[in-house]
Amino acid sequence: MKPLIMSMSGMRGIVGENLHPQIALNMAMAFGAFVKSGAVIVGGDTRVSHAMLKNAVISGLISVGIDVIDIGFVPTPTVQHLIRHHHAAGGIVITASHNPIMWNGIKLMNRTGSFLDTQEYADYSAIYQNVSAIPLVSWDKLGKVSENPNALEIHVDEVLKQLDISAIQKAGLKVLVDPVNATGCMANPILFNRLNVKYEMINDEPTGVFAHNPEPVRANLTQMMEKMKQGGFDIGFVQDADADRLVIFDETGEFIGEDNSLAFGLDYILSTLPNNEDKKVVVNLSTSLVIEGIAKKYNAQVFYTKVGESNVTQGIKFHQAQVGGEGNGGVIYPKVGWGRDSLVGMTIALKYLAESKKNVSEIVASYPKYYLLREKIEVSNRDEVNGLLQKAEQVFQGLPVNKEDGLKFSKPNGWIHIRPSNTESIVRIFIEMPTKIEADALFDQLKIFSTSNA
Repeated sequence: MKPLIMSMSGMRGIVGENLHPQIALNMAMAFGAFVKSGAVIVGGDTRVSHAMLKNAVISGLISVGIDVIDIGFVPTPTVQHLIRHHHAAGGIVITASHNPIMWNGIKLMNRTGSFLDTQEYADYSAIYQNVSAIPLVSWDKLGKVSENPNALEIHVDEVLKQLDISAIQKAGLKVLVDPVNATGCMANPILFNRLNVKYEMINDEPTGVFAHNPEPVRANLTQMMEKMKQGGFDIGFVQDADADRLVIFDETGEFIGEDNSLAFGLDYILSTLPNNEDKKVVVNLSTSLVIEGIAKKYNAQVFYTKVGESNVTQGIKFHQAQVGGEGNGGVIYPKVGWGRDSLVGMTIALKYLAESKKNVSEIVASYPKYYLLREKIEVSNRDEVNGLLQKAEQVFQGLPVNKEDGLKFSKPNGWIHIRPSNTESIVRIFIEMPTKIEADALFDQLKIFSTSNA
């Protein structure tokens, strides 16, 4: 049995294997003890295991005297917005994000609407490790449960309050969206109707039975690609199950890639900042060098963090950056909120098209060209990970190496990043070079990662 995955990115496990209601109950009790008082926002994606975990989460919170505001099936960023809207003590999101349907998990948010930072997570973890010592409250001090059925409208209102959409409303843009039978199915119509764009959704029933693997990578998006290539759309969007990640297709049906999808949003945001402003961008260590090219165009500095939304958010706050994100297709725009938000990403992308009067392919053609190879291998334990990293150091000895998050080796024209995933029992391998031939050649040196040796 694979171990349950716990990190600042949250808890994830496989339902019926290593994930059961007691874990959700214990996490909620510990989180209630951590926040001490006030209300906690609870929401999540459409997975069929949602109710099993949500009921346990609510029970755990109210058993330690914490009120619950249940907002139902919503994107992860909706929980983040509702925390601030209700001045809540925090939030719990029941989701496994991009993981396949058999997975589920829990994300924890603080009172600012961002993931727990390093110290907060350490404090919470200490409580969780001793959950049996948490005192329960008496019958007359139990937390109360209420609902807010307007959470999605509140989220969209906040996005549009911060972003001028007048150009979009007049542009007559046509959009194709794949929300993969998840929370985007409910949120997208509210947003697009307000934006006055013509839109079509595929996989638009929020059943939680995903039409394809919900990770928005090229291999999973054949249906979207074929539909876009039929023509008639200005842009295509694909979300993951909790609608924080976003990737883009251009008007010809070409998948522009996760990193170019992030670059698209960062490009627009940086273009709106005054020339004399100290421009800063924060991304994680596995993000493409295309971001450096975009930043250079606007004389912006790029700062790197460990992989994980919490780490990027902490970096944005520390450096007082105007924008950031992760190369998996998630824009973080602190003017709107402290998390990756596909509704923000789609609005920014549509603003870019409407205001520039350019098409997606024309904009992306101006970006630096790199080939980013992404591979992953399954591992069974931490010792196996450490052994693989030691072998990688031998393979690439002599190259400058960053050990902040796994191993990142730098080359004059690219990089290799090898690290254990925060959310799955895998080691991720990223290699970026100017061409596929060069990236493949470096990967060929990593035959140590074949399954026979893993």
